[in-house]
Amino acid sequence: MRKFVFTLYIIIGLSAFAQQEADTLSAYADAEQEAEYQSFYDADEEDDEEVMSRTIVQGGSNGRVNTRPVETVNSAPCKMWAILVADTYDENIGEDDAYDNLALNKELKAIAQCLGIEVSITNITANRAYNKHNLANAITNLHPAKNDIVFFCFNGHGFRWDDQKDMYPNICMMGPNDDVYGNYVATTDIYNAIKNKGARLSVVITDCCNAKYGEYGPRQRNNTLFSRSHTKVSKKRMSELFLGSKGVILATAAKPGEYAWSFDGTGSAFTQSFITQLRREASATQTANPSWQRVIDSAIESARQQTTSCENTQHGMRYMSISKP
Repeated sequence: MRKFVFTLYIIIGLSAFAQQEADTLSAYADAEQEAEYQSFYDADEEDDEEVMSRTIVQGGSNGRVNTRPVETVNSAPCKMWAILVADTYDENIGEDDAYDNLALNKELKAIAQCLGIEVSITNITANRAYNKHNLANAITNLHPAKNDIVFFCFNGHGFRWDDQKDMYPNICMMGPNDDVYGNYVATTDIYNAIKNKGARLSVVITDCCNAKYGEYGPRQRNNTLFSRSHTKVSKKRMSELFLGSKGVILATAAKPGEYAWSFDGTGSAFTQSFITQLRREASATQTANPSWQRVIDSAIESARQQTTSCENTQHGMRYMSISKP
């Protein structure tokens, strides 16, 4: 296709064809990125392992590993650091957490491939690997540069103490035979630790209950509202969200006293809504300027709508401070 257009340009010698070729190649390149995004998302993943796995993938299509990409829109290399924590062995919500974890792994890798940036994902899942020590080590081992991105998501059980002043939940990091005391971490402590790493963009999400310790909502069996379509992703819009934004985002699935609901076979309301709204915001069909506030607020509202028939509707909370670099 490129050779044919170039040949016409040489023969006819009109400047209009030069511009047409540039437009065609630009659209073709963007379409290639969209195709890469979708094919990467559809790729098979390895089964959950009994160890904490660290996956490093070079974005783009060159297949290289552990190398910084070419310069970004900010004229500096960019890398995405991700920590994904999921209680995949819990007898109640483990299957749903595993579904969320797999979806997030695929989504982040696809985003990195679309943008041509490096992504490093630390998964704390399975049985022996799921503990507070590994979480602390994963955060300690974050070494983002000034232009990097840090993404954290927790999928599991959460709670609050009766006298707790902090609005955000504590996350449970204990095994099936462990006591909660000494095996939980406050969401705000995770947020502050990651924020202090100094990355350009930091996103911290906890998808867990925020009710009294020991109170958990039953797993829901039916949910027909989850529909994560394979939307055509605009590289430019995705780039504006991840490469053209700086600041911090903290979001959690439930307000104090509320459960965070998951649905059998389709994951949790908030995590799946977040993925859906992120894709929608980056869709080539959107005309408004890309907005992280719209992504998070829409995810919170979507999760609320999906849980109105549950005994305790979740409303979610968020704090963000986002601007242009």
